[in-house]
Amino acid sequence: MEQRKKGSAIATCLSLLYVAVALALLLGVCGYCYPEFAQKARQVLGGWEDGAVQQAFGTLADGLEAGRPVKETLSDTVEVFFRAAP
Repeated sequence: MEQRKKGSAIATCLSLLYVAVALALLLGVCGYCYPEFAQKARQVLGGWEDGAVQQAFGTLADGLEAGRPVKETLSDTVEVFFRAAP
């Protein structure tokens, strides 16, 4: 079995960092040049205010914060998610 070189882990991390920065810059330029793209990306990444996922997450967070049983909280969350889904 080959042994990994010490520099390979650092090189991998730097490569991943480079790709992440490049993608962030690309999205930034697209958002600046195409404002409708930026608005759509915000909607997809942030979700809608009254979206099913946010409502279900709110139900889950409220139930767990109140100390309700996990099984009951999860069943309420699933019910809210599928009831609110279009």
